[in-house]
Amino acid sequence: MHSATHPILLIFLLYRGTSGDSVTQTEVPVTLPEEALLILNCTYQTTYPDAYLFWYVQYVNRAPQLLLKGSTANPRPEHQGFQATLDKSSRTFHLQKPSVQTSDSAVYYCALGDTEKGGGGYGKLTFGQGTILTIRPIIQDPDPAVYQLRDSKSSDTTVCLYTDFGSQINMTQLPATDLKVFNSTSTVLDMGAIGSKSNGVLSWSNSTSFGCQDAFSETFYASEEFPCNPKLVEKSFETDISLNFQNLLVIAFRILLLKMVGFNLLMTLQLWSS
Repeated sequence: MHSATHPILLIFLLYRGTSGDSVTQTEVPVTLPEEALLILNCTYQTTYPDAYLFWYVQYVNRAPQLLLKGSTANPRPEHQGFQATLDKSSRTFHLQKPSVQTSDSAVYYCALGDTEKGGGGYGKLTFGQGTILTIRPIIQDPDPAVYQLRDSKSSDTTVCLYTDFGSQINMTQLPATDLKVFNSTSTVLDMGAIGSKSNGVLSWSNSTSFGCQDAFSETFYASEEFPCNPKLVEKSFETDISLNFQNLLVIAFRILLLKMVGFNLLMTLQLWSS
């Protein structure tokens, strides 16, 4: 998810302190449940009394962007629910958020900027190693299911939707097989209409021997502590004749209504002209 390094990040990492400046932050990956309290530690060392502290966030496939900036004039910055307190006595700038959301999953970098260069600017930037943050969604009453869709006129295409699992799914290529299977990344389905969320993964294949139930097994499940025995729901791509007939009726009534409106408008104009 975060393996690709953006060119801008490479530029950031080149600006590391060479005069005793250093930044140490939480380096191990952090995984939290949704709505939990987030605390990412950041300590620093510098010889400049008026140094600036920063938190940058890098979402997947995007460039790092500034999240918070702390200084003597603004020691407690806040933004989008995130906050940090610049404590110069303990030399800390810990990042906090009272209630994290799944959208907060990203890589977070703590950075130090001196004020000696650039006419009062930040001068060079010294970055920490970065912390990978993953937020698990709250799944209420998970009911694992595999939805299998097949073309009713041709068996060349099969689409599988694995959904409503209690934990993230780790989908990989099918082992010991020559089938060409494509998997999407695991995503969170926000079903606002029923007030719940669900984990989901989409897979598809052009092989006639590909079966959704066979493709999914507990080996693909992210955590062994969650048992998984998904039920299979098979559907086809058949066209609903009744629905098509209703659509044609609606179109016919609309055309008739437009003709009636046009006829009435024409008759009214003729009466006015006479």
